[in-house]
Amino acid sequence: MISLIAYKIAVIILTIGLVGASTTAVYYHDQQGTQISKSADLNTQIASLQSQINSLNSQVSQLNTQINSLQTLDNQLGSNNGQLISQINSLNAQVSQLNLHISQLENQISDLTAKLKLQDNRSIASQVSVWGSGSPLTSSQAFINLGTTYYSGYLRVSWTGAHASFTAQVLDINITTPTSTSGIYSIPISANATGNTWFTNYDCTSIPAGIFCNPLTYTITYWY
Repeated sequence: MISLIAYKIAVIILTIGLVGASTTAVYYHDQQGTQISKSADLNTQIASLQSQINSLNSQVSQLNTQINSLQTLDNQLGSNNGQLISQINSLNAQVSQLNLHISQLENQISDLTAKLKLQDNRSIASQVSVWGSGSPLTSSQAFINLGTTYYSGYLRVSWTGAHASFTAQVLDINITTPTSTSGIYSIPISANATGNTWFTNYDCTSIPAGIFCNPLTYTITYWY
């Protein structure tokens, strides 16, 4: 979970930047085209390290096979062949270096696994569509109920469809993403400090009965 102190520091920095400006903040992390999930990224790193370990273990196995063959040959020659003993010692040194590298990689996996265990998430919405139902609407804003956010963390929101932006009311500040037809963004939130969140649709047309807005499909995950 994200430290409350770290979050407060981020909010203070954000607030300072807003002095004399609008109460709408552009404070978000644009993740368009990048790894969507930190958890997936950590798992990818772990898998890569494990692959390296497997490769190194294979090399160690091959070297040990060579060492055994050379030792057998040396025994057959009276156990005093200087050239063979030198080769055996060289291969043993390589095995030691590889085992040290394997140990270092295993320590990295342990660290990444510990970080992975610190993360958790709750799906708030997955591929939910709003607007465009065919019925006249009264607003171009769609409000989203997050439920309770017990811990500091961030919202990962993505959408496709209409030109829209997403806004989260965090403490007394509105944090708004850019307007686009698709996006993947992370917005920092504090425990129990997030009020309303909503999409604003900019592809709306006035009709006699009200307004009609192009549809939008969104997904929101709360990470903490």
